[in-house]
Amino acid sequence: MDDTALAVGDEVTREDVRARFGGTTQGAISPSKTTNRIMLFAGEAASAESGVVGWGSDGCFHFMGAGAHGDQVMRQTNRSLAMHKEEGRELHLFIEIPSRTTRKMYKYVGRFELEPEEPHYWTDAPDTSGAIRSVVVFRLSPMGAVSTHGPRLPVTPAREIAIEEAPFHTVRTVDRPHRISASPSVTQVESALVSAYARHLQSLGRDITSVQIRIPGETSMSVVDLLDTTENRLIEVKGQVTRQAVRTAVAQLLDYRRFLNPTPQLAVLLPAEPRRDLIDLCASMCIEVIWPDDHGGFVSSDD
Repeated sequence: MDDTALAVGDEVTREDVRARFGGTTQGAISPSKTTNRIMLFAGEAASAESGVVGWGSDGCFHFMGAGAHGDQVMRQTNRSLAMHKEEGRELHLFIEIPSRTTRKMYKYVGRFELEPEEPHYWTDAPDTSGAIRSVVVFRLSPMGAVSTHGPRLPVTPAREIAIEEAPFHTVRTVDRPHRISASPSVTQVESALVSAYARHLQSLGRDITSVQIRIPGETSMSVVDLLDTTENRLIEVKGQVTRQAVRTAVAQLLDYRRFLNPTPQLAVLLPAEPRRDLIDLCASMCIEVIWPDDHGGFVSSDD
């Protein structure tokens, strides 16, 4: 294969690419020692790289850095990619396609450069063993005509904080948590709690909203369970009264609170009264704890 034969849409093997342009036969980022190119190789489907690799709604191809285990770092091939403009290197993207042989085949997508305003961001993704770690994702901006082949991101990470509110509709008919039978799942308990408490607040004349927060670099929405806008109170709901569940709720509340203005009061809604130490934990951070009583109402640790 010669240089002029490599056109957008061509199907090649890594061995073909290496023979003509240099680089390696392993690794997602393959800098060449014989040419000024860096070859980038991506999997066929978004699931192959945990949903952080693919075309985004921003027109960029989001490409995860190198490093299969543990937190990724900006060195070696990741640094080569990050410094491609300063070092005068071209970026060429190849995406895996189905092959009828044991040799992996790739489609040449085209030439790219790092997006100038925000060339990369950090996010969480599982490694090859399933453990969550920190990864770097590069935003590749097309240079000229490129193929649009390849996976699509389920959610394109925001560049700035975005908060969306919508009225909370409690039209579902569900039993209260203490009346649910047949050992409901944690998710079912949480859903019942959210609906029951939202109806309770609305019966008191409170305005309830549902809030989604898009945080830069995150590949999913952060969803606030309940926001009582009348009292400006942020409520996180958990389906268990374990220490881990309460700790998680506290962490979520502290995370969400910093994005809301004015700063809201905080509350945790649980399916039953937790042990005293967990109530004290929440009280030490001015977080109210709420749980159902035996008469269809709710009890607050602030009462």
